[in-house]
Amino acid sequence: SVDFLSLTMTMLLVRPVVRTSARRMSTVAASTVSSDVQSYISEAPAATVSTLGNGVTVASLYNADGSGSGYTTVRLSGVGSRFDTVGGEAAILASSMGGVVGREHISLSSISSLSADAATSNLDALKGNLSCKLAGLSYESQMMDHLHSTAYQNGPTGNSLGNALEGSAESVASVSADDVASLLGGVNGTNVVVVGTGNGSHEKLVAEAEKAYGSLSGASGSKAVGSVADKSAFIGSDVRIRYDSHNTATIALGFEGASWTDPKAMPLALMSTLLGSFSKSDGLGKNVAAAMCQEVADHELASSISAFSLSYSDTGLFGMVATAPDNKLDDLLWYVMPNFVRLAHGVSDEEFTRAKVTLKTQILASFDGDVAAGEQMAQQIGTVGRVVSLTEMMAKVDALTMDDVKAAAGDVINDQDHALAAIGGIHELPDYNWIRRHSYMLRY
Repeated sequence: SVDFLSLTMTMLLVRPVVRTSARRMSTVAASTVSSDVQSYISEAPAATVSTLGNGVTVASLYNADGSGSGYTTVRLSGVGSRFDTVGGEAAILASSMGGVVGREHISLSSISSLSADAATSNLDALKGNLSCKLAGLSYESQMMDHLHSTAYQNGPTGNSLGNALEGSAESVASVSADDVASLLGGVNGTNVVVVGTGNGSHEKLVAEAEKAYGSLSGASGSKAVGSVADKSAFIGSDVRIRYDSHNTATIALGFEGASWTDPKAMPLALMSTLLGSFSKSDGLGKNVAAAMCQEVADHELASSISAFSLSYSDTGLFGMVATAPDNKLDDLLWYVMPNFVRLAHGVSDEEFTRAKVTLKTQILASFDGDVAAGEQMAQQIGTVGRVVSLTEMMAKVDALTMDDVKAAAGDVINDQDHALAAIGGIHELPDYNWIRRHSYMLRY
């Protein structure tokens, strides 16, 4: 029929554009490129930032017209899963304070005193709730935990990125009240960031922060934000949990990435956009933009796949997580690895341009709403030491070149060790040496 022929011709016309590096940029792609930052970004109000005497940072971005509701985000650095000694105590502490645990921080949605009393007085209930949550974790979340544990088996003294984000059923059962209380022992003013967004007064926010956190000690001789005394050691390794009764498998593959302050952080973010993500439930099918995801969809190699770039204070992880049929794992890696490696050799101009536009969109989306903006500001202050304006972030994306991507991919992917975690029907998953061999390209 005419519709079928039109669809076939469209696919034939679109597919080569993605794969051919020599083709000129299309007029559609070229029309999205602009060195000018939109006025709603460049004219956006700047955040107001104050620092208390003990190092607590207070920032706000309130509406000029005083409209809307007010929101507060508190970020506690140095109190996260990597600082657990048993496993799960940071998650229990965060839950008792109405917050969320990260690997290097706890995020709270209101200003509250830093006390473990709520956790210790309701410890059994909190442990029970966390155990139920762990029992329902998706395979993707479990494999990301296992990926961290195998990649970072030996952390610096007193902490380890290899710790599970919320512990395990066994470790949570062993957590005591003293374990939870000890987490707050080393917290000082420089670990606390308070951010207000929406409707409010900066002066009032400073007063509330002073009342809640003014008694914390200041850090004497503390290191600068984003710096570390000892770097986590990345170990090429894998962990495989095989269930022959499963007809699907979930795998997480990662290379050593970049820290928050590493110059490679932005190129790696662009690389994850170039690799893209795909899920059968999205409805896009073979029409997904990223070349790797097009191949996965075209050959029905996975029900979902997503690239990621994670940054921490001293290192990072770059890779992908996928869920696939048990009899497609060998084919999946056959297509995935060349797409990783080709980043070190360059991609088409159109792919590169589209990825930059997509990355900008993702950055803007992360600030969409007062709550989201507050979380992003708190994260920036806690990781790089300042609020980075949207104008600056857009300029950084614009400034990225193909050489930046090739250099970052050369350092991170090309002929580099990897870490892998997999669970399910993995009898067809290639072994470590096969994947390692396909981390570089032989050209004669």
